Amino acid sequence: MGSVFTPGMRVVCRDAEWLVSRVDAAGSYQHQIVFCTGVDDLNRGHEAAFLTQLDQIKEVNPRETALVRDESNGYSRSRLFLEAQLRQMPLTDPAPNFEDMGAFTPMEYQKKAVHRALRQLRPRLLLADQVGLGKTIEVGMILSELIRRGQGNRILVLAKKSMLSQFQAELWNRFALPLVRMDSDALSRLQLKIPASKNPFEVYQRIIISIDTLKDIGRYAHFLENTRWDVVVIDEAHNVSGGSNPERHLSYRLARRLSRRTNSMLLTTATPHNGKRETFGRLISLLDPSAVPDPKLQEYEAKDIAPFFLMRFKEDVKTEAGRNFSERQVVPLEQTTAHANEAEEGVYQQLAHIRQRVLDKEIESQAIVSWGMYKAFLSSPEACFSTASKRLAHIKRQDPGSPEVEELALLTRQLEQMTISDSARFKALVHELEAMGWDGTANSPRLLMFTESRVTQQALAPALAHYFKIKFSDNEQDQAKQTIAAIHGGMSDSALAASVESFGTGTSDVRLLLATDVASEGVNLHHQCHHIIHYDLPWSIITLIQRNGRIDRFGQKYPPIIRYLMVESREGLLEGDSEIFQRLVDKVEEINRSTRTGESVLKLYDAKREEESIGEGIVRGDGELLHKLEVDSSGEAGGLESLLQEASHQGHDDFLDMLLGESDEESNIDDEYRGVQDNSCIRLLSNAQFLEDGYRTLQAENRDWPGLEKTSQQMIFTPPREVARRLGAPWVDSEMVYGASAIPEEAWPAEKQLFFTESPKRANAAIQAALAQKGQWSRELLLTEQHPVMKWLSERLMMLQARGEAPLISSPWLEPGELLFCFIGQVSSRAGTPLIVDPHAVSFRKGGKFRIRPLKEALAEVKFDHLTNTGKRGELPEHMMKSFLDSAVNQSLYHLKQIRDRRRAEIWPRVEEETKRLDDWFARWATRIDDQLAGLPQEGKRTTQLRNKREEMEKYLEDRKEHWMGAHYRATDEPNTRLVMVVEGVN
Repeated sequence: MGSVFTPGMRVVCRDAEWLVSRVDAAGSYQHQIVFCTGVDDLNRGHEAAFLTQLDQIKEVNPRETALVRDESNGYSRSRLFLEAQLRQMPLTDPAPNFEDMGAFTPMEYQKKAVHRALRQLRPRLLLADQVGLGKTIEVGMILSELIRRGQGNRILVLAKKSMLSQFQAELWNRFALPLVRMDSDALSRLQLKIPASKNPFEVYQRIIISIDTLKDIGRYAHFLENTRWDVVVIDEAHNVSGGSNPERHLSYRLARRLSRRTNSMLLTTATPHNGKRETFGRLISLLDPSAVPDPKLQEYEAKDIAPFFLMRFKEDVKTEAGRNFSERQVVPLEQTTAHANEAEEGVYQQLAHIRQRVLDKEIESQAIVSWGMYKAFLSSPEACFSTASKRLAHIKRQDPGSPEVEELALLTRQLEQMTISDSARFKALVHELEAMGWDGTANSPRLLMFTESRVTQQALAPALAHYFKIKFSDNEQDQAKQTIAAIHGGMSDSALAASVESFGTGTSDVRLLLATDVASEGVNLHHQCHHIIHYDLPWSIITLIQRNGRIDRFGQKYPPIIRYLMVESREGLLEGDSEIFQRLVDKVEEINRSTRTGESVLKLYDAKREEESIGEGIVRGDGELLHKLEVDSSGEAGGLESLLQEASHQGHDDFLDMLLGESDEESNIDDEYRGVQDNSCIRLLSNAQFLEDGYRTLQAENRDWPGLEKTSQQMIFTPPREVARRLGAPWVDSEMVYGASAIPEEAWPAEKQLFFTESPKRANAAIQAALAQKGQWSRELLLTEQHPVMKWLSERLMMLQARGEAPLISSPWLEPGELLFCFIGQVSSRAGTPLIVDPHAVSFRKGGKFRIRPLKEALAEVKFDHLTNTGKRGELPEHMMKSFLDSAVNQSLYHLKQIRDRRRAEIWPRVEEETKRLDDWFARWATRIDDQLAGLPQEGKRTTQLRNKREEMEKYLEDRKEHWMGAHYRATDEPNTRLVMVVEGVN
């Protein structure tokens, strides 16, 4: 294999100079795809990709570097050039760096998630923290750290359609991570811009897309199979666990395909399993096929899954989180319970009569008859009428003589006379609204209200509007603009996102969001709201916990106030139902104060199954139903719950052992090596200084560029056309799509300017201001290194020196005649992944003495921050300087080889440990396959399937050991180094 190229190198290809921005393996680590940005005048800013087996790519030789004296005041050009080089360096320190990460205050439990991810040879983690603990922030932290390490260039996020805008805005506002939203329409528009053969997923480097859009396997399969990612994130990952038939489950097949095409993978869910060991094992096997030793994914131990699994509860982090959680309040049920009116009592009597006939086996026991219509009536007369009418029409067709026909005909006649406005439940709702000061005016508190039924929603919204004399339209495009917004799963992505965003915006007209369960999972609705009303009660602990989690979550400033509306009947057969509903609510509050998942209470692990079980128990009149369900749990579900708890504790203990072990090891590391460990993150300038000084230096050479405005706490950047085009500004027409640096169209302020601050507190205030005034997208961002503008600036300032040049400056704090050569060296894997990045300096004094030390230390010795350009020059002839340069490069490379050998010694035990784990796993896995084969005939469909499965896994193991480890963790024989500055000593 020839040269190995790494991000930050300058190379020559096709008679032009380029800056390497990213490197991918091309099929195997024998070849590379080298992604570059143009450096020369003719190709500056242009993005290109070269293949090492087709193109002649040559590294700029450090021995041939021409030294050019810096004539600028205070050596400002050298300072900016060096700073740009340092900012382009990938981090390689073992520990994550939480400084300058984003506009938030990281909690220790969130930091642990980042440590756990980086501890893995390739980050693969299932984040299963409880609802509301901030899993999106943890994802952003991990992505930020991977990006800094050169392992997060290409990112794909999959989320539910109701979550796309929220997830996208959160990562942009907090971390300046731009995700371009790609729905079906956006994909279609993009494909009109690019050649038909071009893979649309290769155009943009960081994409967010809904699972529903992507799981159209037939349409996108070819493109997905030919796209490699650095990181894939799947939010609400329980939706891709495969269910009972994974091969027919499109979401699972999509996730499996993506798992094989990405280096790192993050799955997030507050509901990590459904009580079945196989479905949870399937999620873990998405992260690593070599985790579970059972081909059927049913038999595994805590130690098998612990490395990939992280689960914390509110009680675990409550003390640390402090005021980020507010103690919630439940309005007593006595206050929110109403008594049925006479017309309703008549319906309850008829429903009880039907239930009795089911119990007496006079009517067939079907869920819709025995409890479905009753549950619908607990929501609204309209919902019950809809359900009963459909059932009546069906039974008339199937069995006209059934006694059910007569009963349902009487029920529908009763319901025809009733409306939601006259119901006791509606009156209870109005009473609560008036008690809390809600009247539909702008002074009304923001309120989230859930209903189980779409029919109820269709009746309830106009009924409330009529009562409070408010205008209401059921057109989905109007929901985001009116006082009462009704959202449901049948809405388009854009209308749903607009309504959710409007509800979270303080200045919007929306005062009440009336939602079906489309909003019960994942969506953050706590920014402007701390009131929630359950208009009707879902018979599911899982659903109730998910609903309450929309406002009771990390960052809620006010105590969440929860109201459950209830209606009691005098009908004897139904009187006991209220007790069951009371216990259901009590269980939800009990779970809120415990370290258990909501799913673990009834041991059913599925909201629909909980509803069915409670419905059947209500029909039986079983008042002890909830207690029995909890105690009489199945062995598999209960065992799995215990296993996950053990795995979570084991992973935590292993993590603590690792931290303590590393601390002990560090005490034995010599001083030079300790310098290497924390030497890959050096900054000479703050982010604001770098932006201000760097841009103004470039502006001096581009007089038509707009100025940079600055106040004491804010910087206003008006991007020149070159920058606006590169950032994908919507007002710039461009035939070329700059997918590596595109900012989401929604994130651009109306002023066509970008607003920055260095104050995290001010950035947080800007996020809150956006939520209060205009929506999810903050106008002002924290200025971080990751912002695409800062990435552009670094690349542009690296071009201050022409091809093969480095600046030469002078310092009176070096001995006269002493030369200090400043290098940035890299040791890379065979795929180009940076394993070690080491800025260091080699100095030569009279008599031939040389010294190597960390660059940070050397710059401090020459007082680089305080140097002035006095015009003094050293007396060393140019040919002598050239000979010293050769020696300095030799010493730099020798130094890097020593670090490489030490790092090999450090990381090799982990590689060996992983190799042993893979061998042990395969031995256990293959034994089970062989046992199955032993009982089958030599020829047969099942035998062929098992043999193919065994061969496929052997190939995976071989690829994992040879290709993946070789590509990512076995260093190349030769490091590379580049000269970035020379300092000579003067009197």
